Amino acid sequence: MYKTILMYADQFSGFGRRLEVAAALAQKYGAHLIGTTASGGEQLDYIVFGVAALTPLLQFDYEPMREAALEQLQQFDSHCRRLGVASYETRFQDSHAADALILQSLYCDLIITGQSDLSDPGLIWSTRLPGYLAMHSPRPLLVIPDGVGPVAVPGRSIVIGWNASPEASRAVAGAMPLLLRAQRVQIMVLNPHVGKQHGDEPGADLARYLVRHGIPVEVNCHDNVTESATTLCSRAQNSGADLIVAGAYGRSRFHEWILGGTTHSLLSQSRVPLLLSH
Repeated sequence: MYKTILMYADQFSGFGRRLEVAAALAQKYGAHLIGTTASGGEQLDYIVFGVAALTPLLQFDYEPMREAALEQLQQFDSHCRRLGVASYETRFQDSHAADALILQSLYCDLIITGQSDLSDPGLIWSTRLPGYLAMHSPRPLLVIPDGVGPVAVPGRSIVIGWNASPEASRAVAGAMPLLLRAQRVQIMVLNPHVGKQHGDEPGADLARYLVRHGIPVEVNCHDNVTESATTLCSRAQNSGADLIVAGAYGRSRFHEWILGGTTHSLLSQSRVPLLLSH
């Protein structure tokens, strides 16, 4: 079960939607919820001192950034009290968001972020923060999509994007607490006859593994899929699923950033929550 949940409590990218999901999951699993923010000051130091040899030394006031991050933690605290979260805390780190979250993820079961976290003043990771966390965090990452209004708590109906890779297997393991409570689980095997890792009956081994846990499973195979992310997103939306589970960055992140790829496209396109692991 998820017993410690870490949420990035920035003020952008649907903070309220993300917190409602985090609070609901914390209550559902009896988990301790941690809201964390970061000032971004450390990363700006790298930028400032990196150009100092070429320009006069810049004077930068980091205090407003720290105050904004601490104020957001106050918002997190008040929302948790309103939502009735039984166990929670706030944490502030005087660094950039990526370092703060990866460090703290060593001691949690699940990380929750927005689809495009824009508030990290360090700028370098900005909208790429979810992808960076999926690549480098030791724990599964739950990405709540941007938008307005409430979002369904994920876990009732789940689509698994399965390619028989270590990354996909780790994503399934990271999603197990949600899978165990799901009413419907669809295994989507895309281009199942590409490569030899699937065996004679693509998706069957994963299905048997999940059925042994008492999880209701159906397997769907799709050939000649040119854009896996689009197919997964369409299947999730058309079937009323509230979560997509997938491995992140089976190829190098640089390759996906330059040429595109499933993880990059999922983070850009998905309108339902994503659970990613590398």
